[in-house]
Amino acid sequence: MMQGYDLEAAVVFITAALRKDGHRDADIEAFVRRAIDADMRYMHACGVLTPDGLMGEGEYDDDDAFEALLDALAEDPDDDAAMDALAQRLDSYMSAQQRFLERSGLMDT
Repeated sequence: MMQGYDLEAAVVFITAALRKDGHRDADIEAFVRRAIDADMRYMHACGVLTPDGLMGEGEYDDDDAFEALLDALAEDPDDDAAMDALAQRLDSYMSAQQRFLERSGLMDT
């Protein structure tokens, strides 16, 4: 986990943002938790975060991150409709996560 990242505040903020974007599924909070977990794993894997959760030397590539998270969160990659819905939900997640990080002072604007 990223040092200084308030997981519970992030879940509340991002869940509300996704609901505002029209993602009102009953499992939206569980999705947000899985997405945050996958996002943090990606940041560690690409060196954006050190093993201690500090900022590393790596670069966060939005497109690469999107594909990595999509792969990590896909339940049935062969279901085109489900993948489209997941991609839309993930796009909303990534925008909300960026706003949360900026507001928390964990990311430059």
